[in-house]
Amino acid sequence: MGPLAFLWRWLSSWFARAVPAQTGCDPAADEALRQSIHDVTREQLGIAHWSCHTHF
Repeated sequence: MGPLAFLWRWLSSWFARAVPAQTGCDPAADEALRQSIHDVTREQLGIAHWSCHTHF
């Protein structure tokens, strides 16, 4: 179980550095960020969908 525990600790510390905890909660800013991510995701899905169709 030693290597698995080491891997878990390493992954946890990496994740803590990669995605820092947010201090303070601003619902308006959270909603704006969520909407922005949603819009970009929809745009990317649309591009991916139409780029898979043949053009002839």
